[in-house]
Amino acid sequence: MAQKFLIAITALLILILLTYGCSGLQKEALSKQYFDLSPQIPVSSKDNLCRGETLIIKAFSINPAFDSHSFVYKIGENEYTTDYYSEFISYPSKLITERTSEALYGSPHFRPALTDDKKDITYRLSGKITRLSGDFLDKNNAKASIKLILILEKRTGSTFTPVLSNTYMADDPIKDKEPSSLVSGWNSGLSKILAQFITEFQHLPAN
Repeated sequence: MAQKFLIAITALLILILLTYGCSGLQKEALSKQYFDLSPQIPVSSKDNLCRGETLIIKAFSINPAFDSHSFVYKIGENEYTTDYYSEFISYPSKLITERTSEALYGSPHFRPALTDDKKDITYRLSGKITRLSGDFLDKNNAKASIKLILILEKRTGSTFTPVLSNTYMADDPIKDKEPSSLVSGWNSGLSKILAQFITEFQHLPAN
């Protein structure tokens, strides 16, 4: 009798755990939020499209600490945490490479190279994302932090020579710690970085 009672209790506990587990998984899936990046850069008029120098953009690399769909938050001097419930729709390195491409190809200065053959390319851009996080170290001064290293090379004969290399940083204040506010801050920061890069390109010596 005692053995049957023990079996019944065990089965009931397993049923409760399975039920709770399934409902918990469903709740987590429903509560996740997914975000895209959309920096705002003025684009050229239709008359100027595809009239710039040919440019190929290599896929950006990213610091492994920020190579995650999940948002990363700085909560201590050397302490970070990830937000399981807030994610990018794609890997951040891919998103930032794509948004950078859209901004530069939409400017009057660049157009996409049709092939990866050197003779068809005037400029080549590579980059590395070294920081992409919400900075919550100061609870009263939350910031969206982004840092990029961009290297622009120009073809000279059969090789490419660096003509612009810089580290760009943006720490945009955000009104609260909501994921949507953080994304707005990243968009603002990336917009400033790309605008600065384009300005620096405009001031390069003509060759």
